[in-house]
Amino acid sequence: MTDDQKALADELDRLSADAARLADCVRRLGRAGDGIDDLREGFFLTVAQAATVCGVTDQAVYNWIGDAERMGRPIAEKRANVWIIDTARLFAYVEKHRGGLPARVEVENRLREFWPKWSEPKEWRPDEMERVSE
Repeated sequence: MTDDQKALADELDRLSADAARLADCVRRLGRAGDGIDDLREGFFLTVAQAATVCGVTDQAVYNWIGDAERMGRPIAEKRANVWIIDTARLFAYVEKHRGGLPARVEVENRLREFWPKWSEPKEWRPDEMERVSE
């Protein structure tokens, strides 16, 4: 492959990642909501959740985060010692670097399978309610 072909391939990779982010933004248009709603709707995952839907270990996800960051295409942000993974970026990373479209579809399907359970409202434990009311 020539240098020009490599440069063109790199540019196409950047464009496809940008297209995935743009599609995600368009999906979010016209709906009322904020960051909390995005969390509740599955736009962001924890490392453990990403590992579960991708069928890998937590360490593999940490490795992917580092790999994507080194390539200049981050899939996550670390806030308060917690990695917050953007699902659209994770899907794009899996498609590009971890098995192509079939792998991406599998991950998307697993997220659809797990999300109803993960997004259920959490019950407060009675001892937590007492501390809140004090």
